[in-house]
Amino acid sequence: MVAGIVGLFTDVGDGALITVLAAGLLLLIMPSIVDRIRRSKLGAFEVELLRQIADSARKTAESLRRLGMGPELDAYATIYTELNSPELKAVRGQVLDRIVQRVSQAAAVEKFDEQEVKDLFLHGSPVVRVLALGLMEGDLSLIDSGVLLDAVNRSLTGNEQYHALRIVRNGWGRLTPAERNQLLTAIASNPQIERGPDRRAMAEAIGELAGVPITWPRPATRNPGAR
Repeated sequence: MVAGIVGLFTDVGDGALITVLAAGLLLLIMPSIVDRIRRSKLGAFEVELLRQIADSARKTAESLRRLGMGPELDAYATIYTELNSPELKAVRGQVLDRIVQRVSQAAAVEKFDEQEVKDLFLHGSPVVRVLALGLMEGDLSLIDSGVLLDAVNRSLTGNEQYHALRIVRNGWGRLTPAERNQLLTAIASNPQIERGPDRRAMAEAIGELAGVPITWPRPATRNPGAR
């Protein structure tokens, strides 16, 4: 938090500043949230993420549990659920990013079932959908263009959309020409991507790979002489 406040008075980019402030705020409020979770053990505030995963992807849940990730992922999911006020949006994004990072590492050392990962995304909560993208990010052989298209067009969170774009960029060589064209069309027609600096930068990187600059349609301006 101190570093973020100092950044307000120095030449620091907005993106880096928001990240530092979000991380500091998360550290600041984490103890009170953890205390609440402990006091309500197995109560209203506890989110058993692996149990949610097991409902549609039993082998995936078992793999994550075997890697010892159950308590950590459950804790992150619970914290994400608790941070539900609008002013904590950036912090919620940091929590989801941490989940993606952890499951990406798991997918780099453990082979997950492609159909299960797809089912997790299609039938999961916002946290589970991002988790499924994290698995794809860690193992690009799990990429499913239909999942990526859905995450671009109908994302439940900006974080989900960002990681879908990141997978498109990193897995560009694994996509067929038809899949690439579909995704490029979806990206270029989505105004939410343009409004998010990180998402816009990722989309522009995809455009460079495709050799086609990404441009978003501008609102039509009314002709003063027209009725």
